[in-house]
Amino acid sequence: MPRLPFLLSALALSALASAQTITVPNGTAFAEGNSSNTFPWGANSTTIPGLHVQCVYDSTNFTAQGVTSPIVITRLRWRANGTTSSWVGGTYAAATVALSTAPIDWSAITTTFASNEGADKVVCFSGPVQFLAGTGNGTSVPGPTVVDVTLTTPFVYNPTLGDLVIDADHLLGTNFTINGTGTDRVALDVQTTGATAARAFASSNYPAPNGVQTPSGTVVTIDYAPANGLFAGFAASTTRGPSPLTVNFTDSSFSSDAGGITSWSWDFNGDGIADSNLQNPSFTYTGCGNFNVSLTVTDASHPASTLTRTNLIATDEITASFTMTPLTAGTVYQLTDTSSPPATSWSWDFNGDNIADSTAQNPVTAFPLCSTATVTLTATRNCRSSSVTKSTYVASSELTTTFGANNVGTVGSVVLSDFNVTNPCGINICAIDHNASSTTTGTPFTFEVYLTPGSYVGKDNDITQWRLVATGSAFTAGSGLPSVGPLTSPLHLPFGSFGVAVRMIGASVRYSGSGTGGSPGVYSNSDLTITTGAARSTLFNGGSFFSIRQWNGRVHYDTCQTGGTPGMGWFGGGCAGTMPVSQQTVNTLPTPGGALVVTWNNLPFNFAAAVVGFSNTLFEGSAPLPADLGPVGAPGCPLRVTDDMLFMQFGANNQTTLNVPVPLNPALLCVNFYTQAAVADTVNAFGFVMSEAWAGTVGQ
Repeated sequence: MPRLPFLLSALALSALASAQTITVPNGTAFAEGNSSNTFPWGANSTTIPGLHVQCVYDSTNFTAQGVTSPIVITRLRWRANGTTSSWVGGTYAAATVALSTAPIDWSAITTTFASNEGADKVVCFSGPVQFLAGTGNGTSVPGPTVVDVTLTTPFVYNPTLGDLVIDADHLLGTNFTINGTGTDRVALDVQTTGATAARAFASSNYPAPNGVQTPSGTVVTIDYAPANGLFAGFAASTTRGPSPLTVNFTDSSFSSDAGGITSWSWDFNGDGIADSNLQNPSFTYTGCGNFNVSLTVTDASHPASTLTRTNLIATDEITASFTMTPLTAGTVYQLTDTSSPPATSWSWDFNGDNIADSTAQNPVTAFPLCSTATVTLTATRNCRSSSVTKSTYVASSELTTTFGANNVGTVGSVVLSDFNVTNPCGINICAIDHNASSTTTGTPFTFEVYLTPGSYVGKDNDITQWRLVATGSAFTAGSGLPSVGPLTSPLHLPFGSFGVAVRMIGASVRYSGSGTGGSPGVYSNSDLTITTGAARSTLFNGGSFFSIRQWNGRVHYDTCQTGGTPGMGWFGGGCAGTMPVSQQTVNTLPTPGGALVVTWNNLPFNFAAAVVGFSNTLFEGSAPLPADLGPVGAPGCPLRVTDDMLFMQFGANNQTTLNVPVPLNPALLCVNFYTQAAVADTVNAFGFVMSEAWAGTVGQ
């Protein structure tokens, strides 16, 4: 039976009565640190899900205070920062405190927690931890102890072997119970300037790490007793890896006997059978799993000491990973396994139904156009499995402006850009990515897209020149990351130039640029050029105007040459009569063998002459469009479509529906057309007003 826990417990009981103390960082025993922080115990429960904080204290914090030989650490105490305020305290329901000897120097700390802690890591305490109620001793005066943890498993630390790691990990939220009303916790005392200490932490990203702070050491008082006796100790060259895994073990045991340690007995796989009697052996793990490692040492004057590290060695742990590379038309994807270490089998779920769709290592699959593809890979290596899920928006093409932690507009502000569609058949936008200001992932928001013919310049403060053409919704992905926003229905932009305004509701849009002047950003491909330009603090009418501002975003789109889908969208306004401007609704998009079905509203006499043309730039082959119909008695009414096909439409309830069959002829694919209606009205001498105009492309 291992005797080390019994011996350490007995030592701890005797040490508590005559414990020596040391406070680190060095110099803070009687002087307040020069800074403060809520880590690792003072953070408010409503702000972050949990805290994992590793403080690494340089060994000179001990040797400079006379601790130059092994000690047994039995107790840790953290104190409040200098203040005159009071707090009621509370209890962390579940916390762990672990100590180890760092394998790296404190100045080389990283966000990889496992890389900072030594192989001699011991979970010295696990359970509830109290944040003690109290009142500060005064500004710039060291505060009282607020967290006092007596280690249930003391830790043997030898400053000559490396720096000390103190690791605290606990949940917050409902796992912290407040003692009463009032301030529940207070910031802790911290030393930064001149400190030979650093810390890595996970807070808002918990349990994933957020970052490191160096130099920075939370002030902690350590109760200890000089090590007197025999204490087994060892380190491993590695603890994780694929099998076969060779591990070199190094003895770090301590004996106060003048003759030192006389024998070593190692059990590398927890089967109770000695595998080596060498001081510093090697062992190769050929199987898959977790393995306990024990070392029993003897000397001439003390009982044998055994140290067992549970699950110290883990072989064949695997991290699933893969890439998604679009192939033809952006809807067919090559999925490539990049799991580490290499997997031995694979299970792919392409549609989120928890049913395996492929067991190939690197499958190819197609996803529906204009959809969010969610793929899960479960990678297995021998006895271990790991899963990872990725999502991407599937569109045949995309164009990105920029993403970054840039300026933030107010909620409801708009960012203005010019879109020049150079594809002769137009584009069908099915999603727009946003750079949302919120750094909290998963916050829902909606957005609106407005359009004006030509350019936004000179129209930013006149809502009458804009048309709401699309809406969508998204979830924030974090500052500088694209939040994918599928549109409620695809937005067709025909060949030509448009001013585009994007307005976010429920989050703030981010944009580049920090003042008036400068050059706009220009982003281009073979289908589209986006020229970013300005922002307005409100929706067009009123508010502040800022230029140059570059919209941060991405458009996902399809064309008739790639995805081949049909499209139809607004491209110009009309004129009002005795009723508001007649608007068009698309009921059925045109496909060969199908039909174009559209409805116009606001018909005072239930009659309209519906026009379907094949140009929106030339009228009768010569006159440019749009043409003002003032010469025929309808001033201010624009004709935007050539009258290649004319349909007399009678309706009811102030609306009419046009149904035009499309022949089943593949040659009609990618044919462009334009629609507008002349609405009978008595408001002018012409007897008609013009509806808004739409453009379309025949697709499949």
